[in-house]
Amino acid sequence: MYSFARKPIWLAGHALAASLLVIFVIAGFWQLSRHNEVSDRNAAVAERTEMPPLDADRFFDAVNDADLPDELEHRLVTLQVERFDWQDSVLIRNRSLNGQAGCHIALPAAATSRDNSEPFGVLLTAGWLPQRACAAWLEGQVGVVGSRLGPTSQITGRVRVSQERGLLGPSDPAQGRLDSLARTDVERIDQQTTLDLVPVYLELVSARRASGSRIKLGANMPGLAVPQPLPPELDAGPHLGYTFQWFSFAAVAIVGYTLVLRHQARKGDSEQIADD
Repeated sequence: MYSFARKPIWLAGHALAASLLVIFVIAGFWQLSRHNEVSDRNAAVAERTEMPPLDADRFFDAVNDADLPDELEHRLVTLQVERFDWQDSVLIRNRSLNGQAGCHIALPAAATSRDNSEPFGVLLTAGWLPQRACAAWLEGQVGVVGSRLGPTSQITGRVRVSQERGLLGPSDPAQGRLDSLARTDVERIDQQTTLDLVPVYLELVSARRASGSRIKLGANMPGLAVPQPLPPELDAGPHLGYTFQWFSFAAVAIVGYTLVLRHQARKGDSEQIADD
């Protein structure tokens, strides 16, 4: 009945069908693993955002532990800032806000702690500028920032891991002093600052004056829109849907190829009966 299935052309068809089936199954399990990774990450981020802010000493100790910086991402940190080095600030290009093109200002700051007599350096993304203000900033008109962040400010920021270039994307010169960068690369910015920066950076969330009064941040801040960063969206993404999709392809391949074989077998039986 199925003797035809041993013919070379059908053997090639079996191999093709089996190869596609293996690809579908592997793709399904890969998407399932990606879904699990994203779910685990979201759970970790949600837990970290609910934790109380770290103080300067705990933060400084943690970021100097080679195994901990990644585990700190999205934790809140409260620091007492001795000074902001605006002369070493750098523009981070191609950053959008509400669909509008612009840039971020990466600002080195000297923070103090009880356990260290010398201040330590930390990079702060101090806010977002619209594109026209980015151009003015590059022309040396630092005044467009109009910052209310002054010495002895207390800031709270969200820890983020230094950004690195992937396989694709723009690259920045490895040497020389740069006014702008394609990404928030702490190591590259550290090359041109007087401070010794820790290997992570902070997204500005809130700030207070030395008197304790809150510094207003937001679109009303002259020349500098500093949106208060919201916790990252904990979206699981499309991976689970893709998992079902790939496994459905595998099921269709099994059922469909089985029906093709049965149809061919019945066709062969009918032809044999007719010949008899």
